[in-house]
Amino acid sequence: MFSDILGQDKAVHYLQKLVREDRVPGALLFCGQEGIGKRKAALEFAKALNCEDYFSRQNGEACGTCASCQAIEKGTHPDVTLVDFVYQARLVLKNNADEEDLEKEIAKQQHLSVDTIRDVTAKSQQKAVGPGWKVLIIDQAQTMQGAAANALLKFIEEPPAKTVWILITSKRATMLSTIVSRCQPLLFAPLQTAHVTKLLQTHLPDVADPERAAHYGGGSITGAQKAAEALELLESGGFGTITGPAQVAAGLSRTAATARREAQAVLDVLVTALHEKWTAADGQSRAMLQDTLQKFENYKRSIGRNVSAALIIETALMSLDGLNIKL
Repeated sequence: MFSDILGQDKAVHYLQKLVREDRVPGALLFCGQEGIGKRKAALEFAKALNCEDYFSRQNGEACGTCASCQAIEKGTHPDVTLVDFVYQARLVLKNNADEEDLEKEIAKQQHLSVDTIRDVTAKSQQKAVGPGWKVLIIDQAQTMQGAAANALLKFIEEPPAKTVWILITSKRATMLSTIVSRCQPLLFAPLQTAHVTKLLQTHLPDVADPERAAHYGGGSITGAQKAAEALELLESGGFGTITGPAQVAAGLSRTAATARREAQAVLDVLVTALHEKWTAADGQSRAMLQDTLQKFENYKRSIGRNVSAALIIETALMSLDGLNIKL
């Protein structure tokens, strides 16, 4: 239910108001960093719009137990479509692949293709099966490039009655301006550390130190997961020791794309630690830390330029020598 979405009271209250009034914009754009509840809010909104319990809808909620709510939860509701890289991979494989083939295909996905967008726009024109709303959710909407974005344009501009498009993005600035201008924006804020900790404890019990992961998570569940993995990599490699830089670098994945993601997470954790130390410092120490922070921003940019992730991490860790950074 909406009450399960922590730290997004303003966005949730707005969505509940739309449900109560049964007056919904043709297209909504959920904006905010990854891992803060945008996708869950979109699905809960779809449930509430289609809930069979009249009294729940009058309160702007979904009952969670009716056939419609259960179908949306399971991803089988005929009037609610969630488009993401999993959806696209299944289209590519014609829904005939086993789990291993599906995982491999998902790993290849980087952009939502024009074929995927044409598939979902065709669904948007089909008559609704139930009496509620047809809801079409596009996750990672910023990955639509020219042809895909243009294929969507006219459909979000004039959707059929009781049809709503929900585009979810963590990078609104990179999206086609004509798409953004046709959507009602809804901003989702970074989560408080306490909320991230609670969500980790509830949904990801394998995270060893949820409070610490949340501290370095940048206000999101996704960030906290990456931080937990980065902290484990740093500690297992002997962070703070003479051999630490080489050992941490050696601990990165042998797959280039995965190694870059791991390295990025390590740098994000270290930037947070550096910034905290800079905040508490003064004088010459602050100037030295400021210089190191600038170096780390350059390291982060280098990750995206196909420079060796291991080389960057080893260099970055060596540049911390003498700064006594604690995690």
